[in-house]
Amino acid sequence: MERKAGTLGLGRKFGYGLGDFGLNLHWQGMALFLTFFQTEIMGLSPVWAGVTFFVAVLWDGIADPIMGLIADRTRGRWGSFRPYLLFGALPLAASSALAFTAPGLVGAAAVSYALGTHMLLRTAYTVVAIPYSSLSARMTSDADERTSLTGWRMLFAFGGGAAVSWMMPWLAREFAGGDAARGYAIAASIIGALSAVAFVACFLMVREQPVAAARLQRDVRVWDDLKGFLALARRGGPTVQLYLCILISQIMVPLQARNYLYFFKYGIGDMERAQQAMALFGIINVACVPLWVWLIRRTEKRTGFMVGGTLFAIGSLGFALMPEWGYWSAFLPLALACAGHTAYAVCIWAMLPDTVDWSEWRFRRRDEGKIFGLAAFLQKAALGISGLLMAAVFHGFEVTKAGGGGSEMGLRVVMGVIPLAGILAAMFIMRDYRLDVRRHGRIVERLGNR
Repeated sequence: MERKAGTLGLGRKFGYGLGDFGLNLHWQGMALFLTFFQTEIMGLSPVWAGVTFFVAVLWDGIADPIMGLIADRTRGRWGSFRPYLLFGALPLAASSALAFTAPGLVGAAAVSYALGTHMLLRTAYTVVAIPYSSLSARMTSDADERTSLTGWRMLFAFGGGAAVSWMMPWLAREFAGGDAARGYAIAASIIGALSAVAFVACFLMVREQPVAAARLQRDVRVWDDLKGFLALARRGGPTVQLYLCILISQIMVPLQARNYLYFFKYGIGDMERAQQAMALFGIINVACVPLWVWLIRRTEKRTGFMVGGTLFAIGSLGFALMPEWGYWSAFLPLALACAGHTAYAVCIWAMLPDTVDWSEWRFRRRDEGKIFGLAAFLQKAALGISGLLMAAVFHGFEVTKAGGGGSEMGLRVVMGVIPLAGILAAMFIMRDYRLDVRRHGRIVERLGNR
């Protein structure tokens, strides 16, 4: 319940966070387990799994700005974005179950099935995720409240990631009954049902602020609306800085998380430690969120990003250079990188809704869905590129040859060197980001006067 203009009550923030809990059950499920499932359960080669990942994520990225355009033009008594939480919940759960089902196909048929179900899952995910992200700009225009809202979102997001990192292998093992494929299918179905409950609860608990019709592209033709937004995106400013940062970071940073399982299987040779470590990484993410929110509300969002980036860089460098190939010598630098990446997630998604107001002030257009949709396109295209990088490194260094020198070198490169290069590039781009709290406050005031 709102107490005053721009201020959100605890119930609104809690409800908004539940939505990202549901999303990350799928997002982290795809990131942490889908490639592993396709290679180890379905029998795809790492190269073909990387190719299907790239194609599916590229398709997902293309769908993102389209979904943003659709959501921006949606009108109804429930608002522009909330209806998609309600009506997209069950299709997303069903598509997740299909993606983690192994029907026993081989060769080209197995690759086609893996690609088709992965594309279906990502399409259903986009239908929910883009409107959900856009809600943060529509629920409040106060920069500090958006930071708080993003903190709640990230808290639940990392909670969802931690939950699925523990639930998926545990449920898959419990329901396998000697058939690993059956175990994963049941696990994905249970997790999908849990996400659907979270989306419905989010729909019921959040509200969109009314926006004057004059501030929306209500009567503009679709093509003209899209062309106007693309012209806006070409003109630079803080939105483009964030876009570049998302693109570079999302090529590099997820390479660490996506390779945790391969590291424990082929680097350490102990899959039992994988579940323990991944649960601990999730706990670190959740514990760090309020610390980063506290820091950026007392300094600036850019400051939090740079401090977190420094921690991530140190952790990645430590993993790449660790002298001893062991559990704790790897876990400690990865834990430091994990804490740093939390700041990146909090800051980026707290900054992006501020650019909605900046672009409206600068170009007289309000494009929540399209701004978040293009950001998601860049994020997912980058993830697809990272999948190709992963396939190339795995092929060149024979990562899946357990115990070999190539395996160790490949994992050091893909989990240490490449992520380090990515975060340093992102920090360079963000060095002169100028949309701080004071400037954003003046922009919101001018929009009100306008």
